[in-house]
Amino acid sequence: MYRDINKALEDWKSDQSRKVLLLRGARQVGKTYSIREFGKTFKYFLEVNFELERKIHHFFSGNLNPDAICMNLSAYYGVPIIGGETLIFGPVGR
Repeated sequence: MYRDINKALEDWKSDQSRKVLLLRGARQVGKTYSIREFGKTFKYFLEVNFELERKIHHFFSGNLNPDAICMNLSAYYGVPIIGGETLIFGPVGR
């Protein structure tokens, strides 16, 4: 299903100087669906759910070195984290 957000996501992906993407909107409008579909355009997709996976909280305490966090997430989920090839999605409730 094509949504207007698809174009914005593709534009973000093609931007060489892109930063972290924060997707906000009303409840139950398809944000998570859109991101999961968008994840299929990457070689790797990693969905990190902080509510269901309590064990990963310690990855984000203490030293917040991005390389260390990515190494820990990659090892925990068994998904390689490679710049430009991996989309990491962390849904936030409420």
